[in-house]
Amino acid sequence: MNAAHLHIILVHLPIVLLPTATILLAFGLLGRQGAVVSVALWLFVGASLCAIPAYLIGEDAAEMVEEIPGISEDTIEEHEEAADIAFWLTIFVGATAASSIVLRTRVPRLTHTALKALVAAGAIASSTLAYTAYEGGKIRHPEAYDTTASSKHESEGEQDND
Repeated sequence: MNAAHLHIILVHLPIVLLPTATILLAFGLLGRQGAVVSVALWLFVGASLCAIPAYLIGEDAAEMVEEIPGISEDTIEEHEEAADIAFWLTIFVGATAASSIVLRTRVPRLTHTALKALVAAGAIASSTLAYTAYEGGKIRHPEAYDTTASSKHESEGEQDND
């Protein structure tokens, strides 16, 4: 297993965990379900912890991939720029969640306000992660982004049926 493979594996964890935690936190707050809120907070922390190695390995993965013919350095750069923003937002959300875990029983009113804000921050961070994943997919998955290729394939299939 190399850096590119590890990067691809690790990036999927925050992409799934962060929006899941955001949705759980919103439902936990609405339903006043402390256990659901706790699970959401721990998922935020887990997402941010998974983001750290994914982000750090990203540069090594980029160096490996940019040697492959047909890979655009501009596409890699766009992915890296999006990743910078997504990473720091994810870390912020994870740190806020960790603080909320610690302060939850000590300062309930402040923590409740922070949790409401955390739902919004989680949604924003989730959006940036989704955009970063979109940009990352462009690096090695042109079939997912080239609409002319799918149109051409569909028209070739229609010709075969004649």
